[in-house]
Amino acid sequence: MSAVATDSALRVGFNGKKIHLLRHGQAIHNVQRGYPFRDPPLTDQGLAEARAVSLDFQPDLVICSPMNRTINTALAVLPDLLSQSAVEIWPDMREAHDAICNKGVSRAELSAAFPDLDFSRCNEEWDYEDHSHDAATRRAERVRTVLAERSEQNILLVGHRGFIDYLVAGPQFANCELRSYRFGPDNTLVKIS
Repeated sequence: MSAVATDSALRVGFNGKKIHLLRHGQAIHNVQRGYPFRDPPLTDQGLAEARAVSLDFQPDLVICSPMNRTINTALAVLPDLLSQSAVEIWPDMREAHDAICNKGVSRAELSAAFPDLDFSRCNEEWDYEDHSHDAATRRAERVRTVLAERSEQNILLVGHRGFIDYLVAGPQFANCELRSYRFGPDNTLVKIS
């Protein structure tokens, strides 16, 4: 489902770029199975989980999916985020399953909730294609390709467990779990031990 390699398979000339993946904090749909609404917010526990995350790096760039739970996780992890790092919202980082709780809201609603963020990459309405394995695989490939082309050296992605599974192999991420990777052969992401 995802692209991964071992440290021994890293390409020669690795430039030191690190990709840090962080799953969002606990959101209402994580505790209320079958949550019937779009874009569920973080729970109090999820907000506390995010505030407890300690980064040992300063991200040059923070990329979030266009969902309340990922954006609020990033803002809780990095309270001075907007003054310290570039922030981009990437629709390709959205969750990989079609449950209603994994569908977002309109660009206007996001812009009203987070007026300091740029949602210009997002569709006016949440009208992205339905989930399929092939579509999620293509999105993950696009994300890895764009990340590899970026000049920033410490990039933090705040995303969702299902989609992260398409970006990298390994055990599923717990809420607010952080893992770091670097690029290996063929645009794969290699976990840094």
